[in-house]
Amino acid sequence: MKTAIIGLIGWLAILLPRTITGQNLIPNGGFETYQNCPHQDNLLNEAIPWFNPTHATPDFYHQCFQTGQMALPPHSGQGLAHLFLDRGWSEYLAVPLRNPLEADQCYYFEMYVALETPGKFLDQTLGAYFSTEPISTTTTELLNVKPQILDTQLTSRDPALKWERVSGFITAIGGEKYVTIGSYYKYPPLLGFYYLFIDDISLLPVKLDLGRDTTLCGRRSTYTLNAETPGALNYRWNDGSTASTLNVTKPGTYSVRVITPCKTLTDTITVDYSLDFDLGADTTLCNGQTLKLTVPNHPNTVYQWQDGFSQNVYPVKQAGQYSVLVTQASCQITDSIQIRYTDPPHLELGPNQDLCGAESFTIKPIVADGQFSWLDQFPTQDRTINHAGIFRASVRNECATLTDSVVISYGACDCALYAPNSFTPNGDGQNDVFTAFGCGDITITSLAVFDRWGELMFRTDTPPFQWDGTFRGRQCTPGVYAWRIQYQLNQRNKILLDQKQGALSLIR
Repeated sequence: MKTAIIGLIGWLAILLPRTITGQNLIPNGGFETYQNCPHQDNLLNEAIPWFNPTHATPDFYHQCFQTGQMALPPHSGQGLAHLFLDRGWSEYLAVPLRNPLEADQCYYFEMYVALETPGKFLDQTLGAYFSTEPISTTTTELLNVKPQILDTQLTSRDPALKWERVSGFITAIGGEKYVTIGSYYKYPPLLGFYYLFIDDISLLPVKLDLGRDTTLCGRRSTYTLNAETPGALNYRWNDGSTASTLNVTKPGTYSVRVITPCKTLTDTITVDYSLDFDLGADTTLCNGQTLKLTVPNHPNTVYQWQDGFSQNVYPVKQAGQYSVLVTQASCQITDSIQIRYTDPPHLELGPNQDLCGAESFTIKPIVADGQFSWLDQFPTQDRTINHAGIFRASVRNECATLTDSVVISYGACDCALYAPNSFTPNGDGQNDVFTAFGCGDITITSLAVFDRWGELMFRTDTPPFQWDGTFRGRQCTPGVYAWRIQYQLNQRNKILLDQKQGALSLIR
C-alpha cells in the first residue's frame, strides 16, 4: 500500500499554535462521548466511534465513573484513552475520519500524551498511521506499517504524568479514511513495559479563509480578520503586521500571507462601510465665512441634526457644536464637530521699492491677528534689503493664512562700480588699500593690478577684493598702475557678466 510521505517536524512543536481552529476530522477526539459509561478497563469501544484494531485491550476512562486507573485529569473535558506496551503486547486506537482526505491536501495532526512511566518510554515509536481501509489483526503484535506521523519530541527524560503535545503534518495521497494511533517499530526490553495516556486528538486541513467580503456600518465599526491556520509558522499582512489576527478600522482591501511547513497560503478580503462619512476635525472659520457640513446622500436614509434638521447638508453660520445621527436600516452612525469663529489675519509689506546705487531699504511689516513668518525663513520680522529681489511673507491663524510680497529693484538709476583713482599705503590707517564698491546688485568676482608696462602685480578671485600696494611681499614704488575688476550684475532676475578697468596712483 502506498502512503503519504510527511513525518513529524519535531522542532515545530514549540512554534505551533495552542488553539486549533477549523473542522476536526477526528470524531470524538477528546473522548467525551460514550455509548455506556466505562466502569472498568478494556472498554475503548464505548468511546464511539473509536475501535480496537487488534486483540490487545486499550482502555477508555471517563469521569462519569471514578476509577483509580485515571492517574491524572484529562487534558480537557472528562475523558481520555489509555494504552499499554510490552513485549508481544501492543495496544492501539483506531477511528474512521469524518471525511476522506483529499489528494495533495496538507493536514495538521495533533494529540496530547502523558507518560505514566517515562523512564521506560521508547523514543520515536509513538505515531499515527492513515489508511484507506481499517487495520484489523487477530494478534497483539506490533503493526507492520509505516506511520506518516512519528513523534520525535517525547523522551524517557520527560516528567511523569504531564501532558505533552505531539504534532506533525501529512500530505494526503487521497481517500484515507482511518487513523490508527499507537507504538510502532520497537518492543520494550524485558520487563520494560509502560503505559501512556492520550487525549484531544485532532486532524485539521491546512487552509486559510478570511471569509467573504464584508460591509460594516460606519467608521466607528471594527472588524477582526482571523487568519489562524493550523501549523502556521509566520503571518504577514499587507500592512506589515505579523499577528494571526488584524483589527480593521477603515474600509479597504486586506490581504495576508501565511507560511506553513506544507505550503504558503494567501487570501484577500474587501471591507466596505455602509455609511462612510466624517464631519471632519474641529474647525475655526474667519468671521463672516460659512461652511456646509455634508453627509453622503444615500437612499432610504434618515438624517437628524442636533436641532432636528433632516437634510444631508447643513449650513453653518455661527459658532457651536454640530452633530448628526444617520440611520440606514439597522445601521446608526453619529458624528460631531466644533466650529469656532475668529478675525482673519492682516499683513502689509508696503509698496514696491526702486532703489539706486548702494541705497538700502528696511521692510517693516504691519501684522495683526496672526503669526508672522518670511517664506525664506529670515529670522527677524523687520529686514534691511540692499539687493534686488521679491520678498514674501505670510501671517497665519486658525481661520486663514494671508501672504504678501514686495519687489525691491535697483532700476531707478544705473547700478555702477566705483573705484578710487589713488591710495596711500603708508600705514596711517587711512586709505591704505585700494578697493572698489558698487550698488547692492553688483558682486565682484576678481581683482587684478598691473604696472605701467603691463606686468601683473596682484590678482585675487576671493574676497576681500583689495590691494595693499605690495608685490611679492615688497612695497611697490609710487606711480601709476592699472586695475581690472570682473563682476556680476544681478537685476530683474537676470545675471550679467561684465568688467571695468581704470588707472590708479600709488602715493607714499
